[in-house]
Amino acid sequence: MKTDIDDIRKKVVQAAAANYSPPKIEALAERPVFLMGPTSTIGSLFGKQVAAATRVVAAVDDISKDASIHGAPRWTSAEFLERAKKYPNAIAIDFSGGPYVRWLVTRLCEDAGGVERRDFALVANQLKLSAVFETCDVYRDRTLGRMDEFLAVADRFTDELSRATLYSNLLFRLTCDRDHLLPVWNPYDEYFARADHGQTVTFKPGLNEHFVDCGAHQGTIIQRLLGATGGRYKSITAFEPDRINFEKLQNLVPMPLPNYKPINKAVSNKHEKLRFVETGTMSSYVSANGNTVVQTTTLDDEVEQATFLKMDIEGFESKALQGSTRLLAQRPRVAVCVYHLAHDLLDVLSVLDKNVENYHYKLRQHYAGWYYDLVLYGSPVDGVDAPSWAA
Repeated sequence: MKTDIDDIRKKVVQAAAANYSPPKIEALAERPVFLMGPTSTIGSLFGKQVAAATRVVAAVDDISKDASIHGAPRWTSAEFLERAKKYPNAIAIDFSGGPYVRWLVTRLCEDAGGVERRDFALVANQLKLSAVFETCDVYRDRTLGRMDEFLAVADRFTDELSRATLYSNLLFRLTCDRDHLLPVWNPYDEYFARADHGQTVTFKPGLNEHFVDCGAHQGTIIQRLLGATGGRYKSITAFEPDRINFEKLQNLVPMPLPNYKPINKAVSNKHEKLRFVETGTMSSYVSANGNTVVQTTTLDDEVEQATFLKMDIEGFESKALQGSTRLLAQRPRVAVCVYHLAHDLLDVLSVLDKNVENYHYKLRQHYAGWYYDLVLYGSPVDGVDAPSWAA
């Protein structure tokens, strides 16, 4: 695998040195367009924006029963194979998230007479759509601006999968080709393993965890923790600023949970009130254009003890860690999302370096369809097991 890793690193260095720009699709706004995988996660999020900027002939989908998707007529795959040849110079924009559908879309385009398939990420970059909270082109440029620092992060990892994940993620950012994410995609065990047996490349939860969930949504990860440990833990503290989500978080299970404390606040490095977009989904976030106001707090002011910090808080991860110096001194394991902003990985590591020493880090890509779910794992002990004080 080392040779493969070296090859990926070389491609990143070459692309960065050449200031590589993803290729432009000529006459994108004028050519006939087919939306492939329009109801996938990414298709559902961005399909309407692409449809508004292009001349969509049809959305190709075999699952939906709707007559139209994103304002375009729905065709089945069979109808696409039969009709696509009538549209010369057409483009098939591929929104697929996984390897099977990506293969299927590629094959459909070939069998339909060689329709030009283009990955959605390339289209998103050209249309300046959002990666997460920055547009794809800005995300790429900000990555390029600190490329030497990103490449140096590889030396922080002791496992080959982490280094391969870093280089593959950087190559995706530079080229807007999602295929670079597939070889390092790890769809299982995000944050921790679902059971205390078998193998994992993230963490195994201990049976005495003081678990802190920042960005708890409606409690999905807490439910996983309860399942993985058979309900054994010391304490669980859950932060969720969205009131719709918080209501469900308060009623997570039908019986009282001992030492379970849900808190309806956002986590940051200080106390203040911020505008907030409240959606009742996993994508609520702080914004000057928010439809409500939320109160922020710090972990040090709310939590007495922590052995495991999980963070997925829409770009506020480094600020939340800044407000956790007392808790970090307790040397908890951390699982922190580092994808919302281009510099998140560097910023999170910078805060951790100021507060903890001799940590073991690894990087995992838990979603292969977009920028999402790049997670940094840090532990005071090597390996996947909990330290003795949380085991």
